[in-house]
This record gives sequence, structure tokens and C-alpha cells, in this order.
Amino acid sequence: MKNKCKLLPLILLCLLLLSGCGGGQAPSSDIQLGGKDSSSDVQLGGKDSSSDIQLGEPFEFTSGLAEGALQVTVKSARRITDVSELPPQEMFLEYYDNYVLSDGTLKEGSSFIILDLEVKSLDAAAKTNGYEDEDPYEFHADGLLTLIDLTEKQGKNYIFSPVDYFSLYGQGQDPDHPFAFKLSPGETIEFEVGCFVGKKRDGSERDLSQLRASTGISTRSDLINLKLGEDRDA
Repeated sequence: MKNKCKLLPLILLCLLLLSGCGGGQAPSSDIQLGGKDSSSDVQLGGKDSSSDIQLGEPFEFTSGLAEGALQVTVKSARRITDVSELPPQEMFLEYYDNYVLSDGTLKEGSSFIILDLEVKSLDAAAKTNGYEDEDPYEFHADGLLTLIDLTEKQGKNYIFSPVDYFSLYGQGQDPDHPFAFKLSPGETIEFEVGCFVGKKRDGSERDLSQLRASTGISTRSDLINLKLGEDRDA
């Protein structure tokens, strides 16, 4: 498939290629959102959770679309700390080996966050830039959401963790993008995505209650409160 015009996945890919790794440690999936010359250099919400989208509350996603919108609902979120509960390794895109150690345990201070999503097409069509072999009804699961920590920034930008797991991996019939899915106008699809999160960059433990799912293109808010770090996740 020729160049896909999905804004957020392209930004994620560029930043991944440009991000460096220090101290000989495994590269982190936490990368910087935007930059000095980036249109993604935005302020995403704040610590006042009253402005957050809540679990089960739909919002509209329009990034990289030529028309219409995708109505996205984060139905639930859960944390995994036991490797035996992780999905199969072949359903991950890149970061599995950075977080799962050779002894079969997760790297200290790390978790895997799974989001259960429902996506409905509100007459959504992706930009194709005129390429005949591109499908306007193909979308990318790793371009919908990332995870951010409200307490961790680099400069003005939040640090975020990209989606690395897709429950329908490879089923979108796009050999160039295993996280693709197809959705015609009016159709609804459900799937899971997941992100690894580790300790904060200063080495301190992460407060899961400060994690939010984020897309900078919501019509109501940029942040979805995942309700993690409460008693059920302790």
C-alpha cells in the first residue's frame, strides 16, 4: 500500500526514528509529542479530571480523515503485570522485548495497559491523496490513541506511550500496516489496543491514576480518564 495519510501514525513513526536511547538501556516506548516546529505541540487538558471524557463516553476522531468522523468509545481499561496474561508476542508491533525480560517477567516498574474500544464510522473516509490502490475506508488502530501521564512532560509537551498491541493484528489485509482495520460508513467494530508503560524518566514509580488515553483531535476533550490506579487496580 502506498503512503497512508494518517496524521498521527506518521508523527509517531517520525518521532520514533528521531528519538534517542541513553545509557545502553532498552529504548522506551515513551516519546515526545510534537516539537518546536510541530503542529502537535499542544497543551492537553490538565489535572482537573472533571474535563476528561469518561470510560463509556463516545467522542469524535477526525485526524487524517477527508470527511466524516470516527466515533470512538473507550469501554474499559485494565492493567496487566503478569507476563502470562499478556497477548501472544506476535500481536505486538515493536516494544515487547523492551519490557518482557528473558526470564519471563516484566521489567521492574512496568505495566501493560489494555483498552477495549468501540469504533463507529460516521460517514468517515480517510485521505488517499489520489492513490488508486488506497482504500478510503481503511483506518489504523495505532493512530487513534496514545497514553500520557499528566505529571510527566518534556518542555511544554507531554511524554506519551504509543499503541503496540492490536487484537486484530494483520486482519486488515494491508501487508504494509498490520494495525489497519476497515470500516464502511455506518459500521461499528470492537477491538483492543495496548501500550506498555514503565517507570518515569526520572526513575520514579508511575502513578497510574494520572494516566490518560489521549488524542489531540477530539471534538470535546483531548483526554480520556481510564480510572486506573483505583482500588480495583491496586
